[in-house]
Amino acid sequence: FVMENVPQLLNSFEHGEIMGTAEALGFKCWSEVLSAADYGVPQTRRRAFIVGCRFFDPSQVFPPRRSLYDPRKGGAQTSFLQNDGNGYLPSAAKWRTVRDAIADLPRPRGKEIRNEPSPLDLHFGRSPTPKSIARYRAIPEEGMNRFDLQKCAPDLTPDCWIRKKSGGTDLFGRLWWDRPAFTIRTEFFKPEKGRYLHPKQHRPITHREAARLQSFPDEFVFTGSKIEIARQIGNAVPPGLAARVADVVFMLLTMNRR
Repeated sequence: FVMENVPQLLNSFEHGEIMGTAEALGFKCWSEVLSAADYGVPQTRRRAFIVGCRFFDPSQVFPPRRSLYDPRKGGAQTSFLQNDGNGYLPSAAKWRTVRDAIADLPRPRGKEIRNEPSPLDLHFGRSPTPKSIARYRAIPEEGMNRFDLQKCAPDLTPDCWIRKKSGGTDLFGRLWWDRPAFTIRTEFFKPEKGRYLHPKQHRPITHREAARLQSFPDEFVFTGSKIEIARQIGNAVPPGLAARVADVVFMLLTMNRR
């Protein structure tokens, strides 16, 4: 079995209950927090996984060796041990970035799902108020956030942000071109919810940009309204990360055939 949840699960009482119950049922278990960026996703989303197997010790194949590395920390440390959770594949490359994922897209058009082939079908904008646009323009540099807005344009800063001196450093944040995105959640189209402003354009990211930052291929078909599609994008385990966990499950299943 495979379970996925927030990273905080692994330090919780519930984690102990899950592991104890599974082991009482005959499962050998292993748990780990994985960063999506280490597995080809242009996003530093971190998720907890628990893998259990009755006929083979999952710690021998999980976590999967990382295929990409953070260039700010130097080169990748290649490991040839399958169960070395700190190791990388010999072909490990640098993390994928926001630029890698979305730089080829044109400026978005319209405010609704477009009757055009992918990727342009989900590459639409919003209808921000003049005040919102003024706020976007007040923090034009990559990496800026609500604290920079307060410094640059206190008259445009909501009173609740002025009163709150700590926390929420990514609110109203502008993405960096040459870093992975931060966690893409279900309301990525609202910059007041996180670091969702385009690196250069004065707007939040589009549905297509969010899907790409989650590593969804352009040919993946989403259905429903704009809000429903946003939930599908933000709630998903990034496919690039899910695929590497699926590789582990496949290896475990093959162990049962030996």
